[in-house]
Amino acid sequence: MGICDLIPGISGGTVAFITGIYARLIDAVKAFSLKFFKNLLLYPFNKNGELKGDIRRLDLGFLLILFLGIATSILLGSRLIKFLLDNHIAYTLAFFVGLILASSQILFTHIKNHKPFNMFFGLIGFLVGLSFIFLIPASVSPSSWYIFLGGFVAISAMFLPGISGSFILLIMGLYEFMINALHDLGANLRTVGLFGLGAVCGAFVISRVISFLFRKDKCKTIYFLLGLVIGALSIPIGKIVQSSPENYFLIVTYFLLGVIFILLVGKYSKRIIA
Repeated sequence: MGICDLIPGISGGTVAFITGIYARLIDAVKAFSLKFFKNLLLYPFNKNGELKGDIRRLDLGFLLILFLGIATSILLGSRLIKFLLDNHIAYTLAFFVGLILASSQILFTHIKNHKPFNMFFGLIGFLVGLSFIFLIPASVSPSSWYIFLGGFVAISAMFLPGISGSFILLIMGLYEFMINALHDLGANLRTVGLFGLGAVCGAFVISRVISFLFRKDKCKTIYFLLGLVIGALSIPIGKIVQSSPENYFLIVTYFLLGVIFILLVGKYSKRIIA
């Protein structure tokens, strides 16, 4: 998820979906409720056991391992991804296009009802994802509140398969700014801290929105997300075309490697879940 979230046009939420941890992630983040924080603050004055019950309901082990994996890949992978995008953008994106296209098939298997009205939501999602290619990256001088907002919006996008948090940052003019901040973390702790605070608030909000939509109508929600996944592929595909690659055989090869990789991950995740 961390590596995918570094690449504009690729969604870490899609990886969570295909590895079978998406619903668990949403439920775990949603467990951090206002009631939990209230009980946490009042615990020294009112030790009634409610806080212990709230903590038991949190999936802390899962969240800790997942967060460490994401944070490690972002910190270690930011330089690698920047190098690959600067020097081998067509082949890098071809691999991830194959990965995401194959993952859309896994998303489709989670849909139980294929009524035409449900498919209509897929079409809406596709058009929304397709429209992202027409957005022009902004050029801004980030203020504190804007960095916080970037974290809020980017993490919200990360929770949605098909919407790239990095692409949202690119649109907001914050992508290169945050990549450079991660390169020199010691000198940019305040910037990364503000961004992280925005991300925490965004996760708190978006997890509840997604949970509500899944309870309301899971089939329509997944069809919409599936449409987003396919429509948003216009971004990396457009970048591949713009880069004018010389070796289309390698483009196809890396694309197929992405497909094979995600099929193997999907197969392995089913064995683990079973």
